[in-house]
Amino acid sequence: MNSLFFNHVEENELNANVIQVVESFARQNNNQQIYLLTSPLGEKYKYDYEKNAIVILSPKHKIIFLDLAQDADQFNEYYNDFVEDLNSISDKFNYKDHIGRPREWKQEVTVKETISVDFDIDSLLEKHLLSKELRRKGELLISLLIGSINDIEKVGVETPETILDKVKKNIILFDGDQTRFIYKEFPNKTVSIQGLSGTGKTELLLHKLKELYVSDDNSKIFFTCHNIALANTLRERIPSFFNFMRVEKQIEWNSRLWVNRAWGSRSDKDSGLYSYLCHFYDIPFLKWSSLTDYNKIFSQVLDYVNQIDEEDFKYAFDYILIDERQDFPKVFFELCEKVSRKKVYIAGDIFQDIFETAREAELKVDIILNRCYRTDPRTLMFAHAIGMGLFEEHKLNWFDDRYWNTIGYHIERFDNREVHLTREPIRRFEDLDTEKLDSMIIKRSTHVEQVLEILKVIQKDNPSVKADDIAIIILDDNKQIYDYIDSLCYNISEVLKWNVNRAYESKVQEEDAVYITNPNNVKGLEFPFVICITGSIKNTYKYRNILYTMLTRSFIQSYLLVQNHDNLEIQEKGLNTINQRRYIASIEPTDKEKEDIKHTLVKLQENVNMSYKEFLNGIFDELKIKFAVRKKLEKALLETDIEKFDKEQTINFINANKGFYSK
Repeated sequence: MNSLFFNHVEENELNANVIQVVESFARQNNNQQIYLLTSPLGEKYKYDYEKNAIVILSPKHKIIFLDLAQDADQFNEYYNDFVEDLNSISDKFNYKDHIGRPREWKQEVTVKETISVDFDIDSLLEKHLLSKELRRKGELLISLLIGSINDIEKVGVETPETILDKVKKNIILFDGDQTRFIYKEFPNKTVSIQGLSGTGKTELLLHKLKELYVSDDNSKIFFTCHNIALANTLRERIPSFFNFMRVEKQIEWNSRLWVNRAWGSRSDKDSGLYSYLCHFYDIPFLKWSSLTDYNKIFSQVLDYVNQIDEEDFKYAFDYILIDERQDFPKVFFELCEKVSRKKVYIAGDIFQDIFETAREAELKVDIILNRCYRTDPRTLMFAHAIGMGLFEEHKLNWFDDRYWNTIGYHIERFDNREVHLTREPIRRFEDLDTEKLDSMIIKRSTHVEQVLEILKVIQKDNPSVKADDIAIIILDDNKQIYDYIDSLCYNISEVLKWNVNRAYESKVQEEDAVYITNPNNVKGLEFPFVICITGSIKNTYKYRNILYTMLTRSFIQSYLLVQNHDNLEIQEKGLNTINQRRYIASIEPTDKEKEDIKHTLVKLQENVNMSYKEFLNGIFDELKIKFAVRKKLEKALLETDIEKFDKEQTINFINANKGFYSK
């Protein structure tokens, strides 16, 4: 089924044929966004005639009201009530000041039709195509009807001129899969969505949170994630999001709603999900150490909880929402389901979980989001390619055809195992003149002067750009990066007169300040422009995953600045193919190479749920390394490009260097 299609109409004898015809049309037109409704989503409006009518919504087209029972009087009453309620929603979200009253727009962007025996959706849509001048107004009304509320003060009704303004003022419409996650009733207790970076996972969790919070006055909800910076961002966003969505209920922090990281501290029970559960179930709290990780603490809690007699057991929460699924072990989700009375909602990145080898498990999630609405498709393709090593002779990963299709790719095969991977264009970019704009740029220098030059070009090409439209991300992890950041901050302030935000310290976004950070404080954030800086392109899974994630933080352009040019030419060639031909060109691994890749991932998977300290101590014990030498070897290993949990390479390094460090 077309992931852009959404049907919220209960089927009956009158409407079954219409629904079938539209569904068939949607399957054949994968880029046509269509919704079938009988009343506004997320609202409590109901109508006597809605079983006899269907409302068809599709961007660039009028809102089409279909009369199925051919009762003119009842249908007109339904139409007028529907338009009146739509006007109330428009007034509620301050759209009315921009799009006007119904007497102005209902003649322009709505139409009434009576169903005929030979119903033809193609002709109907063609007949009611909107003029370019009215399309934004039509999309704004659709956004109200599906609950995909936009900030009208920011997007406006006038068509923006520059690419930056077009992207910033783009009207966001949930696609069919996104809408299903918010409004569909799922029978299972745990509901999971998996999506690529930029598919709107975090935004959907916020909408789901709103729906849950307002529907039950007595519910207890915990919204959690691994990253502290993301938890802080979520906690700051929720009050403004609730205000924006006109939630009239007051937020009862730490009595009805908790938003915090997964771990927490012993001294504050509300500081994390683990700390709260330890308090709630009277379980000893384990503080973080090199020998204590998620797998250990959540297994401990689950063991405690499972030992409670059924008649004495109490649920800690009604709902738990989890962002960034890939940061947690399986036992964490088992625990969340155990301690939640009603539902657990999980969102994760289907590409970031680099150690996942059981792809079938991911294909069975409830909703898969493969349309990236944030990042230009060319940037996304390059990020995927460099993340998996697709341009290189030795690939880091490769998917079967079914999984390529799942994450939004079409694969074509040619002679000599050459494959082309293409993606469908995304609605957000189809109306933008981006052909002459390079969305992904590689530079062979990391000098501060190079960064300043890029910032000046961004300023020149985008007169309305602000400092907080830009993120600079230092990908490497060593002490030297902080000297580099000091120089960068000084020069940006002196030369460009822009404020800078050292986000690795502040952990928050600041208005009118360039966001400068390491990769640890970027999850869940997005910027029109992103500049990624690295000494060299390393071959470890962890590094390539970080590189993919950071490059896909941009709306418009991503820059990759590399100091060491080894392995860079092949990446530049691959990017050039993407820009010119709109596909990833790669050589498919042989069956033997695929098995080797799988073997490597399986070996890494065996150790991923232990801490690196535990992993190393196990090897040190196995090799009988003296305690006095272990710290030196551990420090040396961290300076190499060896994958952290690659046992074979780690053993080879230790055996080759233990004599030197024993002196």
